Amino acid sequence: MTMNSLPELSTPWHTLNANEALEVLRSNHQQGLTSQGVAERLERYGPNELQEAAGRSNLTILIDQFKNIMLLMLIAVAVVSATLDIRSALATGAFPFPKDAIAIMTIVILNGILGFVQESGAEKALASLKKLS
Repeated sequence: MTMNSLPELSTPWHTLNANEALEVLRSNHQQGLTSQGVAERLERYGPNELQEAAGRSNLTILIDQFKNIMLLMLIAVAVVSATLDIRSALATGAFPFPKDAIAIMTIVILNGILGFVQESGAEKALASLKKLS
């Protein structure tokens, strides 16, 4: 019997009990599939392998660090803080030094760098594990 003769089920095969699934999938619980059954399924469905996704580039990893909503909010707070500091400095005639904005942006940049280092290390470790397998 060929794979084309497998019946279409109204319920997925994995929801059936073991004996029903074996019968529908034309398999045997002691011997498994026949060589012919394996060849037919390989031809119809292809090999049982996961598709490898391409790794992310370092630039993509770095940019992704700054897409976090909390970091975006901190950047907005830093901009508002700098704007208010400069505005008040211009009103008083003093030299504008937005120390709060600089502190916030320093934290944002350090967070981005640390996240980049961790994620790029994880990507390299994952690639090494794939090579081993």
